[in-house]
Amino acid sequence: MDKKDVKIVQLLLVDGRIKLKAIAKKLGLPITTVYNRLKRLEKEGVMKIRAILDWKKIGYGIEAYIFINIDTASKRVNQEKLSFELAKLPGVLSVSVVTGSRDMVVRAVARDMDELSELILRKLRDFDGVASTETLVVLKHQEADMVKLIR
Repeated sequence: MDKKDVKIVQLLLVDGRIKLKAIAKKLGLPITTVYNRLKRLEKEGVMKIRAILDWKKIGYGIEAYIFINIDTASKRVNQEKLSFELAKLPGVLSVSVVTGSRDMVVRAVARDMDELSELILRKLRDFDGVASTETLVVLKHQEADMVKLIR
């Protein structure tokens, strides 16, 4: 990414619905240049366009991080394959294979504690190789200013 790409991305991070014309005007670039740069960034996988949902406003009042430890003693578990399978479960937003004392971290949402309990006790723990889970319920969530990361 060059400086022009960075400026385009920064404007989109502030307002994801900003029009191409407004970006072009703010940066002093032709609209076709902005369009072509955006398409290239998407094609290269640098940028993905997607909606960011407010989970609480659509009925998912609970957000949680669930740490998973894998039982590698009984049989060899493929963490990457397991992460893909866990990511398919309803309510699971993401699965990360991590370093440290835990093997994976699942980010999930649920409508209520019963639904979260169902996800953990009846779904996550039913997978072969899942030895244990530890759940942290999110009390408050604050997004970081992503613009400061892009330079």
